[in-house]
Parts: sequence; structure tokens; C-alpha cells
Amino acid sequence: MPAASKLKSRLEALIRRIPIPAIRDVVSKQPSTGRNLDALDGIRGLAVLLVIAAHTDGFRMKGHGAVGVWLFFALSAFLLTLPYAADAGRIANLRELRRYFARRVRRILPAYYFAIVVMALLTDASSRFLWQHFSFQRAAGIFWTIPQELLFYLLLPPLVALHPFVFQRRFAATIAGLAAIALCANIWLTGDVIALHGNGKRLAFHLGIFVTGMAFAYASQAPTLARAVARPWLNRTLDVTGLLILLFLVFSAPYYFERAVAALPVLGLLGDHLGLRSKNAFGVLSGALIYVVYVCERGWTRRILASVPLRALGVVSFSLYLFHVMVESRLGFRMLGLEHGNELFAVTLGVTYLVACCIYSLIERPFMQMRPRQGST
Repeated sequence: MPAASKLKSRLEALIRRIPIPAIRDVVSKQPSTGRNLDALDGIRGLAVLLVIAAHTDGFRMKGHGAVGVWLFFALSAFLLTLPYAADAGRIANLRELRRYFARRVRRILPAYYFAIVVMALLTDASSRFLWQHFSFQRAAGIFWTIPQELLFYLLLPPLVALHPFVFQRRFAATIAGLAAIALCANIWLTGDVIALHGNGKRLAFHLGIFVTGMAFAYASQAPTLARAVARPWLNRTLDVTGLLILLFLVFSAPYYFERAVAALPVLGLLGDHLGLRSKNAFGVLSGALIYVVYVCERGWTRRILASVPLRALGVVSFSLYLFHVMVESRLGFRMLGLEHGNELFAVTLGVTYLVACCIYSLIERPFMQMRPRQGST
């Protein structure tokens, strides 16, 4: 066994002995939807890193937080769709649907409601502020993503029902149909059609990015594609493609992209004509990265994203996302002279990680592990 593998095995064995759920689950998490894939937790970790770096301007990532959110959206759709792509008949089981909605409620609402209460206490907000957020009539700051997720959860069952009932379980037709829905949503589903609360304004519903993640979930289960991807040369090609996508998602931040365009003006022309930094492009690239990680078992893309630090952040990524702004803005870091930049990023990440471990261990995980009563959902 190589030295790096031995070191990783010893580190994981040590982590398993730590009696803190947020730490132990880095190597022993068992999701309700099937086997856990470490690299997908790593994608969550990468996504939340991009969001926190954008809000603190760590490593000059200001203005790049939306990419992290779109990664979250695509990954959420991919993982939720995967069981239905593997077993098309599952959508017709009413008991399974009740379980699905119960899991979604337990996954999102307890931590979200706790974050809203903490935010209200820190800002001395009124009871009206609490009620508006509890009932999703308002979504201040980073909470704009919650109505987006909840609406997608409601739409996922009819969307996955297209595979068995409309496309007759034909994967090629399902993937093409979902791709068409995603394209139409990205073009025409504006805030004038469906508007969700967020940041004090009405925001468009990002259905196109969610549906893109769904399309890649069906692609991961398509038998013809699976046989093709099993060929070593194609698997290696996909892995290299995944590495390039990973680099682009990280270094397409405005600061780096502007300097790349200054050095190579052709990039600016490509960006204008191909929309390289558009929401549509980032949605497709996010889904493609997730697909590569899922199907390329031995590639470098998976190895990088399955690293323990990224997985550790990924396990508590939801709480990290919910609380990092409160940690940055309410604990006086700027009063201590920590302005936007790497120092503020590092301190915000470190403190918020400790907070997120507590929230995950005491709120998120207990609710996720709740079992329905006998005879209920």
C-alpha cells in the first residue's frame, strides 16, 4: 500500500474514534438514499468554500459566490434524482413519496429555523421578522436559497415521473427531455413568471440548474453510457475533463478571469459569444463535474474532491452556509482589524466550522436520523 494511502487509512481510523458526530461522519456517514460517495461530500465542501471566500474576498474570490450556490443546487438535484433514476417504479410508491417529503422537511427546516431565531436574536428583530421567514414570505441575505430548494423539492416528483410515464423509461429520451426543460427554464423562466423572495427583492427560480443536475443523474444510470464510460481511455478522458472543469469553476472568479482576458483577449471573445461565465454554463459545468466524479472511480478528480478536509467541510456544509455571514458580521472581526481578505476568510471559516459542528451534531443529524413511527411515513 502506498505511503499516502496508509496515511489516509490511519487518519480515517483516528476520525472514527472521535465521539463527535460532525467529525465521525466524515468517514462513516450513511445517507438514507443509498451508499455515500466521499467525493460528493467534497463537492459540498468546495461549494461552501467558494461561498465563504466570496463573502470575505478570500483569495480574491469576491463576486464568485453564486458558483458555489449553483454547485449546491446541481448536486442536490443529482442526489435526489439518483434513486428514481436507478428504480423508475419508485415514484409510483405513495409510501416512498411520504418518506421523501418527510426527509426533505427534516433535512432543511430544523437548522434553517434555528438560524433564523439566532439571526433575530443577534439583530433584535421583531416577531414579524420571524413569522415572515418561518412562512417563507421573506428571505434575507443568504436565506434566499431556501425557497429555491423547497420549490424544487415540490417539483421533483412530477419531474422524475416523466421517465417512466412519458418517456417510457428510455434514458436517452429522458435526458434529452430534461435538457430541453433546463434550456427553456434558463431562457424563459424569469422573475416575471415565477418570483421567489430573496435579498429584499423578487428573484427568478433557478429551475434550469436543478433540472440540469437531474439530467446528469439519469446519464449516470443509462446502461449505454455506463458501458461506454467503462472503457479505460474514455474514463481517463472524462477524468481530465473533470479536472479542467474543477479548475475553471474555481478560477473563473472575476479577478482571475479579468486578468486571463487581459493576457489572452480571445478568452473575452469566447466568454461573450459562448457565455462561459453565464448561469447556464455554470449549471452545465456543475452537473458535468458531479457526473465525472460519480462515474470515474479511480480518477484524480475524485481523489482531490474526496480529500478529508473537503469532506469535513462537506458534512457540515449546510450549517456552514447558514451561519458564516452571522459569524463574519456579528462577532466583531472587522473591529479587530480583519478586513476583507485571506485573514477574514480563515478566521470566519475556522470559527464557523466549530459552530457548524455543534449545529450538525445537535440539530441536523438528530432530525435526519429520526425514524417514522410504525404505520406512518
